[in-house]
Amino acid sequence: MYGAIRSKLDNDLTLEKMLIYAIEDEYLARTEYELALKSLGDEKPFNSIINSEVHHINWLKELLQKYNIPIPEDRSYEFLKMPSSLDEALEYGIHAEIENIEMYERFLSHSLPEDVQEVFKKLRDSSKGHLLVLKNRKEKI
Repeated sequence: MYGAIRSKLDNDLTLEKMLIYAIEDEYLARTEYELALKSLGDEKPFNSIINSEVHHINWLKELLQKYNIPIPEDRSYEFLKMPSSLDEALEYGIHAEIENIEMYERFLSHSLPEDVQEVFKKLRDSSKGHLLVLKNRKEKI
């Protein structure tokens, strides 16, 4: 287990754990969209969303460094597979964004430093935007 899915099983969340689960989940998102692009070519919306995921990872790396938490290695490839169709890639993305939003909502219910709370809100809101784009694209196929 990795990222948002792993965070669901943790009943003792700490700042360190939340930041680690968050970066794991952003690694998953970036890799998921990379795999979609490798499988499908330069397909919308994956070609634009992937850039956001790189920024999200960098924001979390900055927080991890600030709070002296080692940056975990990216193991996301261990948990994903290449999509075989546009529909499958969109389904993967929709599911992942829903899990991501739920994870950040859960994290934001805890007492957090202001900078962490701000980044988690931006990440949640970005995932809401990605979810809308993915759902709209799915409706068109």
